[in-house]
Amino acid sequence: MAHPDGGQGNHFSPAHTFEQVYEYVGDGAVTFISTTGERISARRGKAKDGTTSAIAFRGERNRHGNVCWACWGYRVNCSGTRIGQCTEGLDKHMTA
Repeated sequence: MAHPDGGQGNHFSPAHTFEQVYEYVGDGAVTFISTTGERISARRGKAKDGTTSAIAFRGERNRHGNVCWACWGYRVNCSGTRIGQCTEGLDKHMTA
């Protein structure tokens, strides 16, 4: 994941900050349903720079990418991967 270029594309208004979500994910994994109906697992990790906190998303069939503080709330992450279905799904999961 390139960093810190920031997010791209459409923006949604998350109910939670990246820091709140990172804390919520914790040291394990959180499973939730994306906005496209896929079961997604979220885990803490680091961006490619090795120091920036990130959340990694893995679906039932493939990896979806990562999100950091700079691209939280965007539909496309710092490296150009579409992650909005995951970030918005996780944000809604925390509210439920």
